[in-house]
Amino acid sequence: MDVRVLAEGFPGLDSECVNKRNLIERCRLGEREAQRELYEQTSGRIFRLLLRMTGNPEDASDLTQNTYVKGLQRLDQFDGRSAIASWFYRIAINEALQFRRQSGTGRLKLQELAPTRPSQAHPPATDVRLDIEEALVGLSPDDRALLLLRYQEGLDYRGIAEVLECAEGTVASRLNRARERLRGILQESYG
Repeated sequence: MDVRVLAEGFPGLDSECVNKRNLIERCRLGEREAQRELYEQTSGRIFRLLLRMTGNPEDASDLTQNTYVKGLQRLDQFDGRSAIASWFYRIAINEALQFRRQSGTGRLKLQELAPTRPSQAHPPATDVRLDIEEALVGLSPDDRALLLLRYQEGLDYRGIAEVLECAEGTVASRLNRARERLRGILQESYG
């Protein structure tokens, strides 16, 4: 059946939504082309999140691959109540947290994530961005994940709640605490 015809039969159901459902169903059936398409649509954001979580491009690449292998193997468990990207974010964060526990490094080394400080020729905005990146390194992986989902990935509280499988109120309070911790680290560095 043509996806546009299906979308026209259901008010409020747009063809993009039907296309995503169709793509997920094709992935569930094991269609390699559909899996590749899903990977191409979502992997850039997942890699970026994992890079900020791990601080290492090789680790982020490996974890991205692990995320998709696990996600595609368990796609039958995806119930469709959240966006597919949220589901992959959840898997990615779990992979990153497990990786940090297994490697025995709960916190990143500053040099792993933050580039060297720019010269005076760079605008002050660059300095601020680098200071924030350095402060993020000092946070726990859980706090870093919350802040990255909110401010790098642009997820709202509902989206973060879907990824972390918790209530929106929990997200709000945890995010507030993470911001306070980040603020404390920045205040220490500015004296």
